[in-house]
Amino acid sequence: MAANVLSKSPSGSVKELFLLSTPIFFSLLSSNLMLFCDRYFLSRYSLDAFNAVGVANYLVMVFQVTCIRFTSINQVFVGRSLGNKSFQNIGPYTWQMIWVSLLSFFLIVPISVLAGDLYFSNTETKELGEAYFSIMMIGNFLFPLGTTLAAFHLGLGKTKVLSLAAVISNLLNVILDYHLINGISGIFSPLGVKGAAVATLISQSVYCAILFFVFINNQFKKEYRTKDFYFRPSLFKECFKTGASDAFGRFMGLFFWAISMNFVVSKGGDYVTLVSFGSTVCILTNIIRDSISKGLTTLFSYFLGQNNWKHVWKSLRSGMILLIGIFFILAFPLITFDSYLIEVIMDTTISNTNTINFLRLSCYWLWIYFLLEGIAFFLISLIIAMKETIYLLKTNTLITFLTTYLPFYLSFRIGDFTPDKIWMLTWICFITAIPIHLAKIIKTYKLSQIQFQENFI
Repeated sequence: MAANVLSKSPSGSVKELFLLSTPIFFSLLSSNLMLFCDRYFLSRYSLDAFNAVGVANYLVMVFQVTCIRFTSINQVFVGRSLGNKSFQNIGPYTWQMIWVSLLSFFLIVPISVLAGDLYFSNTETKELGEAYFSIMMIGNFLFPLGTTLAAFHLGLGKTKVLSLAAVISNLLNVILDYHLINGISGIFSPLGVKGAAVATLISQSVYCAILFFVFINNQFKKEYRTKDFYFRPSLFKECFKTGASDAFGRFMGLFFWAISMNFVVSKGGDYVTLVSFGSTVCILTNIIRDSISKGLTTLFSYFLGQNNWKHVWKSLRSGMILLIGIFFILAFPLITFDSYLIEVIMDTTISNTNTINFLRLSCYWLWIYFLLEGIAFFLISLIIAMKETIYLLKTNTLITFLTTYLPFYLSFRIGDFTPDKIWMLTWICFITAIPIHLAKIIKTYKLSQIQFQENFI
C-alpha cells in the first residue's frame, strides 16, 4: 500500500529510499551548494575572507538551523496526514509554518545583533565575520520558509519540483557569487564576504518563490486545501508543541557547538583554517546525510501513521545500507585523494608543511565523523517522526554539553591540542548519542506493541 502512494518500489526498501532521497539530494544543493560556492570563490579572493565566513557560519547555523528544524516538522504532519487519510489538513498545516517563517524575522534580527557582538569579540575575523553574519540574519527567514514549502512536497513524496527549483537557484547563485564577490570592472567594486551573503539570499529567494508558486497552484489544491492561508490556533498549537521542543533542543546543541568552536578559533592561525576547512567539507557531506534523513522522515512518518513498525525497521535498515555504501565511496576524496581535495577547497598558495599535514589528518577524522553523524541523525529522524521531541530537547542539551562543550573547553581553552583534533573530538558526541537514542526507539516500539495487543487482540 505504501509503495502505491510514495513510490512504485517495495515499501521501506533501499530502492524506495533511494528514489525519495535522490531528488531531495538535488534540492538540498539549493542551500549547501550556495555555501560551498561562497567558500570556493572566497578562498580565491582571500584567505581572510574564507576564514571569516567559515567562522561566522557556526553562528549563522545556530539561528538558521533552529528555525529550519522548527518548520521542518511540517513534513511529519504532512506524512502522517497522508498516511491516515486526513488530506484536508495538509495545506493548513503548511500555512501555519509559512506564517512562523515570515514572523521569525522580527525575533531573529534583534537577537542576532547581540549574539554577533559577543561571538566575534575574541576572534581575528571580527570585521569580516560580523559583516557576513549581519546580512545573513536579515534574510534568515527565507531558509525556514524554503524548508516549510519543501516539507510539503517531501511529505507527499512529490520531489521533482524540488530538483527543478534547486537547479535554477544554484545556477543563479554561482553566477551571482562570482560577480558579487569579485566585482565587475567599471561597474562596481568587489564586495567580498558581503557579496557572498547577498548572492546566497537572492538565490534562496528564488528557490522559495518557485516552491510557493507550485504549492498554491498544484493540482491537489482542492484536496489538500493549499490556499487555506488562515491562522488556525488548534493546528498551530499542535505544530508548535511538536516543533518547538525539537527546535529548542537543536538550538541548545548548536549553541554549545558554536561556543566550542569559538574556543578553537580564538587561538587563531591554523586553528581558524582547520575549522573553516572542516566546515566546508561538511557542507558537501551534509547534503548526503540530510537527503537520506529527510527521505527516512517521510517513510517513518507515513508508516507510523499506519502503525506499521515492520516497514519502519525496514526503512531504517535501508538507510544504514545506503549510508555505509556512501561512507566507503567517500574514502576516495577524503583518504585516497585528500591532497587534491585540499587544493580544490583551499587556496593553493598554502605552503606551510604543518598546515597541510593538519588538513590531511582532518580529512580522515571527517570521514569517520560522516558515518557516526549519519547514524545518529537517522535515529533522530525516527524519534522526530514518533513526535518524541521533548525527549530530544532534554537529551540533545545534556549530551552536547557533556560531550562537546566540556571536551572542547578542556582540550582547547585549557589544553593545547593540535588543530586536526577538532574533528576527532566530535566523535564523542555521536558515540554517546547513538546507543541512547536507539534505546529510546526500542522502548517506544515495545510499548506500542503492547498497546496494539491490548486494543485489537
